[in-house]
Amino acid sequence: MTTSIQLSPGQISRGGSASLARQPIVDRSGKLYGYELLFRGAPPPHDDAFNGDRATAEVLVTAACDLGWERLGGGHPLFVNVDAGLLLGELIDLAPAADTIIEVVEQVQVSDLVRERIVKLREAGFRVALDDFVPGSSAESLLPLADVVKVDVLEVPVEDWAALVTRLHALGLLVVAEKVEDEQAHELAVSAGFDLFQGYLYARPAIQQSMSLSPRHSVCLRLLTALAQDDVDMSEIEELVSTDPVLTVRTLRMANSAAAGAGRSISSVNQALVLVGPQTLSGWIALMLVAGQEAPDAVTSVEVLVRARACQLVANTRSTANTGVAFLAGLLPALAEKTGLSSQQMLDTIGASDQIRRAVLDGTDELGRLVRDVDRHVSGFDLSAPLDIQMAHLAAVVWGHELLQLG
Repeated sequence: MTTSIQLSPGQISRGGSASLARQPIVDRSGKLYGYELLFRGAPPPHDDAFNGDRATAEVLVTAACDLGWERLGGGHPLFVNVDAGLLLGELIDLAPAADTIIEVVEQVQVSDLVRERIVKLREAGFRVALDDFVPGSSAESLLPLADVVKVDVLEVPVEDWAALVTRLHALGLLVVAEKVEDEQAHELAVSAGFDLFQGYLYARPAIQQSMSLSPRHSVCLRLLTALAQDDVDMSEIEELVSTDPVLTVRTLRMANSAAAGAGRSISSVNQALVLVGPQTLSGWIALMLVAGQEAPDAVTSVEVLVRARACQLVANTRSTANTGVAFLAGLLPALAEKTGLSSQQMLDTIGASDQIRRAVLDGTDELGRLVRDVDRHVSGFDLSAPLDIQMAHLAAVVWGHELLQLG
C-alpha cells in the first residue's frame, strides 16, 4: 500500500511566479563549501503573508525535479531553509539526505516535537543547521542536535563573536558567519574563528534557470487519489502523468536521478515510473501541490501535448517506431520552446536516451524525421503532410480538447 498524503486547501498555493537562487558558502581559505538554496518569487498580494513552507517546497521541487540536485550542488552540500510545517511533515524526507543540510529557520518554535523530529532526520542521514542563531534564545536547546550553526554577524555584537564561536566549537559544531558584506567584517570573522562564511562579499544569490510552468493541480490531485489505492494501476498512472507536460518532465527528472547510479538512460514515461516508484512519486506530487502555482495557461500545455500525442499516434502506425519513445521525442523540444530552455538542457535534465537525443538534436534518423514532419505540419508549414500525420494531428487535437474539458 502506498503512502497517502493529505493536503488542506490552504496548503495549495494560489499563484505567483517564483524561481530558485543559490548563494555560495565558503571556508576560511575561500574554497567553496556548499550552497544555500533560496526562494526568489514575486511579492505576495497585500492580503497574503509570506508562506515559508510554500517557499521551501518551491525550492525543493525546482532543485530536484527541474534542475537536479547533482547539477545544483556539484558535489557540495545544499542548505535548505525549513519552516515548522515542512520540518514536522513528511515531505522534506524526499530530499537526498547525504547532500542536504536542513536549515531550521529562527521562526520555528522549539518544542519536544521539534526535537524528536530533528533526531529522526539526523538518523536518516540529514545534517541540521540552525539559522540566525541568537545566544540565549530557545534555539540553545537545539545545539546538541545540530551540526552547523549560522550566526548573523549584523545582529550579534562584534565583541561577542569570538566567545560565541569558542562555545559552539566546544560542542563540535561548524559555525557560519552569514551576512558578511565587506572585507573588514570578513577579517574580523576570520579572527573570531568562524569556520564558514556567507554574504554579499563572496557572491550575491544567483538565479538558476528553470521551467516557467507548473503542473495542473487537477492532474496532481487525480494522481494522488490513484496512487493512494491498495492496488495501484500503473497504466492509469502513466496515462495521467502523460496528460501534463511539466509533470512528465519532472517525473523523468526524478527517474534520471534514480537511474544515474546504474548508468541507465530514460526512454519512456513507463520506464521512468518504474524507476521512481508509486510511493516516491506520491510524495513529490504532494510537494508540487504545496509549492506550485497553477499553470497560467492550460492551452499552452495542451499545445505542447498535441505535438507529442501526434508523434505517438504516427509511431503507432509505423511499426519500426516505439510509441513511448516517440511521445517523449515530440514532447521535449516543444516544451523546451515554451519554457525558454534549450533542447539540450531539456534532454540533459531527464537523462534522455541516445535514440531520443539523435531524434531531437539531429533529426536525421527515422524517429527524427517523424518528429520533424509532425512539427512542420502542426506548426502550419506543411499542410500536405502524409495522411497518417494529418489524421494523427486531428486525433491529437481532439484528445487535447478533452483534456481542457477535464480541467
